Amino acid sequence: MTLAAAGERAAGEPAAAAPATRAGGGGPGAARARLAAVAARLVAPLLTLVGLTAVWALAGRLLPAYVPGPLATVSALVDDWRMVRVNASATISGAVRGWLWGNAAALALALLCAFLPRAEGPVLRLSVVVYCLPAMAIGPVLQALLPGNGASVAIAALSVFFTTLLGAVLGLRSAPRAAFDVIRAAGGGPATETVRVRLRAALPSLFAGLRVAAPAAVLGAILGEYLGADKGLGNAIITSQQQLDLPLTWALALVATVVAGAGYVLTGLVGRLLAPWAAEAVDLTPALDDRADPGAAGRRLPARAARAAWTGLASAVVVVALWWGLIKVFGLSPLVAKTPADVWDYLFGAEQAAANRQELLDALGTTLWEAALGFAAGTAVAMLLVTLLALWPTASQALLPTTILLQAVPLTVFTPLMLTMFGSGLAATIVIAAIIVFFPTLVTVLDAVRVTPAPMLDVIRAAGGGRLALLLRAQLPTAVPALFSAARISVPRALIGALVAEWLATGRGVGYLMLRATATYKYHQLWSAVVLTTLVMVLANAGVTGLERASRRRLLGMP
Repeated sequence: MTLAAAGERAAGEPAAAAPATRAGGGGPGAARARLAAVAARLVAPLLTLVGLTAVWALAGRLLPAYVPGPLATVSALVDDWRMVRVNASATISGAVRGWLWGNAAALALALLCAFLPRAEGPVLRLSVVVYCLPAMAIGPVLQALLPGNGASVAIAALSVFFTTLLGAVLGLRSAPRAAFDVIRAAGGGPATETVRVRLRAALPSLFAGLRVAAPAAVLGAILGEYLGADKGLGNAIITSQQQLDLPLTWALALVATVVAGAGYVLTGLVGRLLAPWAAEAVDLTPALDDRADPGAAGRRLPARAARAAWTGLASAVVVVALWWGLIKVFGLSPLVAKTPADVWDYLFGAEQAAANRQELLDALGTTLWEAALGFAAGTAVAMLLVTLLALWPTASQALLPTTILLQAVPLTVFTPLMLTMFGSGLAATIVIAAIIVFFPTLVTVLDAVRVTPAPMLDVIRAAGGGRLALLLRAQLPTAVPALFSAARISVPRALIGALVAEWLATGRGVGYLMLRATATYKYHQLWSAVVLTTLVMVLANAGVTGLERASRRRLLGMP
């Protein structure tokens, strides 16, 4: 399920209450109920915003060395507005261009899958590699290869590609078959089917993906600017932090949040205008599961493992071929662009290969440990909040609007702020990774808790069970697959948070190693670090996906 849809569904009223509201018809009571519901949806976010501002002001008074108050932040924004506007324009330009390129590539591949269904599995598996490619890992390579703000645009495009592809593939495959029969009977061909049926059916899922892609493009552009762009919000944030101008740093981060939030809201509004018939909840996870391998559900474990190993090997061969081909086709400089053979020689063939491997593995071990701690902390806090909201549902109206807003916030923008508040030690990295992990876990698991089958709940209530018994015996067990589904999203995010912290300040881990390799022109080491980090993330994603599928089979009583 997309995070946007899950969050909106979780923030709404419980599913069991919806039929009762509709049953009221058009009478005065139903009208008052609808008005009260609308008022609650408007008032709760407003009160939450006021509360957050008050907490911010209090923190500014208690911790002035770390948190500037709202007035100081706004004053810095006004005083340096010209500089802020120039840098914000550069970030928006890079994000828009990356958004267009990434979404265009995603839509083209989705249409290819629609016309050639056999291509869907390989395309989705390769898209997982793209998704697991940490931006901070590939960023230095792109910065060395692309002039100007090209790396920022490229990272923005990579950031939006995956979610848009999933939304488009799911939407295109959801077209009703009966409509195709009608068009064929009228003499229409594949082009007519695509324009009249497939594209219309794809709009809800497509915009669900695009809504997530909008803030992701802003985040990607800012990450690219962290790598050394001449202007942009990312560059300005780093500069203001180095100058110890805390109010301006917070002002720039606030502007980045507003830009990302505006993209999120505008995309949602356009989606509602073009597809008003769409449901709020759009499930994107099947696009990555059994539909990519239709026979998976009927295979035994050894057969599934053999199939997974074969497809993994085939995907690796394709990735290596594309890597080599892109270098040859575009004539990239061998000084910067290293081939698979160069990486293999650095890790296994060179005289110092053993030392090279050890250095990389030590750095990667540090990064993975810190990312794992952040992932565990973010997941634990999210599950604690899920428990509280399940036991006290009325709290959702006050708390969930804030968490939905956080989805549109490029949280990595706040990395310099977290480093200022928590220092450059382990605590800062854990906090950054935990914040990034928190939201997808919360909304995905909470939505699964709220759609627990009613018969299960009725049996426990009949036995005298209360809310805690319902949560422990039914709601949380049925939400286990959703927890693994959220982990597929948040595991790469946790690693990105750790890499950004290492890149900017901590001076350890593979993020710092890549920074040092870029500065000293050790491109063999840089490319090897990229390959190793991506491989680990792909394997982690495959492991979590396997756990998710196993939990779903167990829940459904399948072998």
